[in-house]
Amino acid sequence: MKSHLQYIAILDNNDKLHCVEFTTGVNVITGKSSTGKSAMIEIFDYCFGSSDDTVPAGVITEQAKLYFIIMSIGDTNLVLARSSKNKKGFLREETSLPDILNFNQAYFDDKYFLPMSDFRINLGHYFSLDINDTDTDLKDREYKRKSPRPSVRHFTSFMLQHQNLIANKHSLFYRFDEKEKREQTIDQFKIFTGFVTQGYFIKKQQLVDLERKLRKNESQQSVVVMAQKEKEGKLIALLNEYNVVTGGSLLEGLTEVALSDPANILNKITHHKVVVNINSDKYIVELDKLDQEKNRLLGVRRTKEIKLKEILSSVDYAKKHRDSIHNTTTAQEAAIHLSKCPFCSEKNENILKEANLLENAIVWLNDELSKTPLLLDSFSSNAEKIKAEIVEIQNTLTLVKQEICFVKKSATDLEKNKSLEEQALKIKLKIENILEERIGHNAVDLEGEIVISKEKIKNLKKEIKDKYNPVSKLESAERYINNAMSEIGENLDFEDSYGPINLKFSLDTFELWHEKEDGKKIFLRSMGSGANWLSCHIALFTSIQRYFCSLGNKALVPPILFLDQPSQVYFPVTIDTNKDKFDAKDLKSKEGKLERLDEDLSAVNILFDQLVDHCKKTTEETGITPQIIITDHADNLELKNADFESLVNGRRWRSRGFIQISDTST
Repeated sequence: MKSHLQYIAILDNNDKLHCVEFTTGVNVITGKSSTGKSAMIEIFDYCFGSSDDTVPAGVITEQAKLYFIIMSIGDTNLVLARSSKNKKGFLREETSLPDILNFNQAYFDDKYFLPMSDFRINLGHYFSLDINDTDTDLKDREYKRKSPRPSVRHFTSFMLQHQNLIANKHSLFYRFDEKEKREQTIDQFKIFTGFVTQGYFIKKQQLVDLERKLRKNESQQSVVVMAQKEKEGKLIALLNEYNVVTGGSLLEGLTEVALSDPANILNKITHHKVVVNINSDKYIVELDKLDQEKNRLLGVRRTKEIKLKEILSSVDYAKKHRDSIHNTTTAQEAAIHLSKCPFCSEKNENILKEANLLENAIVWLNDELSKTPLLLDSFSSNAEKIKAEIVEIQNTLTLVKQEICFVKKSATDLEKNKSLEEQALKIKLKIENILEERIGHNAVDLEGEIVISKEKIKNLKKEIKDKYNPVSKLESAERYINNAMSEIGENLDFEDSYGPINLKFSLDTFELWHEKEDGKKIFLRSMGSGANWLSCHIALFTSIQRYFCSLGNKALVPPILFLDQPSQVYFPVTIDTNKDKFDAKDLKSKEGKLERLDEDLSAVNILFDQLVDHCKKTTEETGITPQIIITDHADNLELKNADFESLVNGRRWRSRGFIQISDTST
């Protein structure tokens, strides 16, 4: 997105304007300490919606009535203002750049002041940040609150490098000390790059709902299948009982289709007249068959029980063996000495052969000892398998015993004057009940719903992948950023031990590291040296800035980067003498490192040169010129890629600051 900061300004208590103008490319504010340089980044942050007013206490905070900035966003201009006394945010759109020199309190009409929540949302609209729901599972809201709306406040993590952050070895990003904001920024990166829109999250919600419905139907189908198998078993048993009682068949050849077509089968047997063959011996045949099956099952069960006993015995032995080897020191080597004949001193090499045999024995023993835990796992697994088989056999045996009882009960019932016709009719009614229940279940076509759901899920996944595919795009973005870091980092000041520098950045974790040729990762916190930390920060943030520019209008984050005191690594601010002129030699002398003067001054020159070069190359590559605002005490640098004075462009605060008390007089 084409966007840059045009002004940072304040109106003081006397309604007088104090402002700094900026352009695209590299902008430098140079000056001595306590002149308001570092306040620039804080004023911008506050006007950009920060909850906290962190402008350094002093002349500025004492004299300022209103802070404001003017930003160019595409073809429009935005005036954003905040007052330390008014917690609301001022947002006013201007189609053309307003004449800032005529600004006064009257311009900041109360009707443009919005509550901060509304201010941030409306500000986000100008950057095409229109997503208000990032949850992918609406069911989650039953037990947790809705995920926060993506906010322009997360943009600042890519835009601001404060004085205490720019060469920090523990932290790379602004506001990442707060875990929740860190996680939100990482998660919302795919939004800030324009990879996904609100439609993506809506489709993800639809996908989760479909997958949940599919799981529910599949679960219900499993229950139905189990119930159907149970009913099939009951139906077969009842039909068998009917055959035993009547000596004839109720559903000859139709047993297998009875439950799949219950309505027609029920219609057939409803009109079926019970006929009993009193001369049939089927009950005797059935009883004999059941007795044989019972005996077979008893035999199989006992065989399994014996095998289980043997396995459990092996498990117990293996456990004892495992415990014993913990206290056994395994032999690792054997010391040998050649023996000699006491008379002729001739060496005897037979002991070498014995030593080789001993070594082989040691290897075998250690190998066998190491297998004990594996054997124990194998025994335990087999034991559980046998137990399950025994349970299954016992269940089948129970059913067989029940069938035997029924056959015998049929004869007993006859003795009690319960006719065979009466017994058969009772069985027939039970069969009809099973079929009637099955007809009710057929009303719900779970199989059809499952097929439809799977097809919808397949199509929706394809649509999400074809239209958005954030995973692939994030991988591509990571490669772009890493390649850019290699190019930029090659010319920055890294210790020789890290050459050639090979920086890598993960968009999953937002961690940065140097990767050695052997694949070993050296993370920022372990790299050592302030120059390394500074160079890592510069390489990463300029690379991310270039990537945003490469996306054109798809990117939401404005290509603005604040760098506060980058030269402090080489010329610490704490020893700045506040002279009217930056004196590198004097600072190095006071630091006690005069011998490093040329080397450190060269490093600062190279740093500024690389930032200028970055802006030029980014413009050539993407058509968008990024903006870098540097606030520093380094001055009068001799650059190869630009005239340092043109970068300062009047923003030199040595004889004065951003504002002075004398400036506020009327």
